[in-house]
Amino acid sequence: MARKRKRRGFSEAQSPFAVADPRLLAAFDAYAFKCAFTGADLTAEAAADAGGELLRVDDDDFVPATIDAIYAYERGHLALGPTYNFIVDLAAISPELLEQLNPIGRLRLPAPPYPAPSQSAVRAHRTAAIEGQLKA
Repeated sequence: MARKRKRRGFSEAQSPFAVADPRLLAAFDAYAFKCAFTGADLTAEAAADAGGELLRVDDDDFVPATIDAIYAYERGHLALGPTYNFIVDLAAISPELLEQLNPIGRLRLPAPPYPAPSQSAVRAHRTAAIEGQLKA
């Protein structure tokens, strides 16, 4: 039985969500209750704890993701390029997550009118990941 990894991350980025925040379910709905990185179904997780499976990319950008994808993104093992393509640190990412990533090689984007993650936030994360500032 696989153990769930304990999430740790940016001290300022993954602050607790307000349980009744309507933006949480709107994010899940825009991504059809699927992980944007792997396509895994997150319906049960959203029902149990809507904030537990959301990656906060920016103050107003939420991306549904599995715990493993959140873990990898927060540590810079996984970043996003300018077209939301995956940039992977092959020496650090878990092989299991690497196999689960969307075969198209990029993030699944939300259904309109929900906005795609902010390019400025994605760029800032990518720069920090490449410079090694996110390693834990």
